Amino acid sequence: MAERLNLVTGATGFSGAYVVRNLLRRGERVIGTDLASMLNNEDNRKAFESVGLDFSHPNLTLIASDLLDPESLKALFEEDVTHVFHTASLYDYSASYEVLRRVNVDGTRNLLELAIEAPKLERFIHWSTCGVFGKPYTAADGEKVNIPFHESCSSPKTSAGDATAPDGTHLVNDYSVSKWEQEKMVWRMMEEYDLPVTVVRPAPIYGPGSSYGHGGIILAIALGLVPAIPSDSKNYITTSVHVDDVARFAIFASDRDELIGEDFNVVDNSIVSYHEFLHYIALLTGRRMRDIPLVPIKALYPIMAKAAAAWTFLQRRFGIPRVRVFEIQSAEYISSSYWLSNRKTQEVGFEYRYPEIREGLKDTVAWYREMGWLTDKARTFMTGGTAKSS
Repeated sequence: MAERLNLVTGATGFSGAYVVRNLLRRGERVIGTDLASMLNNEDNRKAFESVGLDFSHPNLTLIASDLLDPESLKALFEEDVTHVFHTASLYDYSASYEVLRRVNVDGTRNLLELAIEAPKLERFIHWSTCGVFGKPYTAADGEKVNIPFHESCSSPKTSAGDATAPDGTHLVNDYSVSKWEQEKMVWRMMEEYDLPVTVVRPAPIYGPGSSYGHGGIILAIALGLVPAIPSDSKNYITTSVHVDDVARFAIFASDRDELIGEDFNVVDNSIVSYHEFLHYIALLTGRRMRDIPLVPIKALYPIMAKAAAAWTFLQRRFGIPRVRVFEIQSAEYISSSYWLSNRKTQEVGFEYRYPEIREGLKDTVAWYREMGWLTDKARTFMTGGTAKSS
């Protein structure tokens, strides 16, 4: 067995930074790669240094690269890489499908073509998303009830090779569509080239260092931008996972040869309604969250979608600041209800550090407050550009 050398893509993104930190804490060598703009972002470095990532660590080599530039990727494999953690992805619900596919599918293909030629490669840990299971039905829909999605459900792994979506559900946004196609490609590479793959599918990730997704919701509530929620949000489930648990599980899986060829939902134990989730964040951030009676979420969704479309147009055309998480495709999540099973991760012996979201949110909000993020409008509003790697 070769001396272990880890390659982490998206190394200064949210998930990637935690993977790098945890690998360094184990005394391992790491090649971290990301776009040059990310590697040189001092604000980004400050955030992850605050959670213990030492960018000057002697076991860490940082190399700028771009998934869309195959030549830049070759430098990553000049040494004998044994483990790849592919966290890099364009995670942006405002981006077009064409842009998402170019980065998430074509870019990943460029990396895979080099990985299958790496002579000492022992493991390729791929970041997918639980979004590839699609939007579940409820009993009220008269079809499939909202049972928890588990790894044997219809997914890129269990579906036919030409399947473009899960059976019995539908993908809710272009990001999930691009991740479906990306994951299908990874499984195909395993079959055709014996790529030693393990796929992790995180639920929506939160934790110190993120200002998008669940992190963006926390910051928007802290600024008083989400003062109310429909009362029937009590009937919609949201799922979450702390970023440290995602990174810890990925490393856990990379140590176990018996997990090659397996896929895992990485999600905490919480079954929480959107109503409870948003009210708890408001409580932690010192904001009042009111209930909107008589207006169900499904009736509010079309209004939210049109408003998000208009605001996005104004932001892109005229530079009018927009709340970053207020987007057309992310609005679809609010009108959906997701229940995900993490039983498989626990059956293989993994223990979550944050099995309950309330504990994780307390630590996360405390970090935001310490860093001054709760009152920093620049982290909540955007005037242009796209989201960073996940």
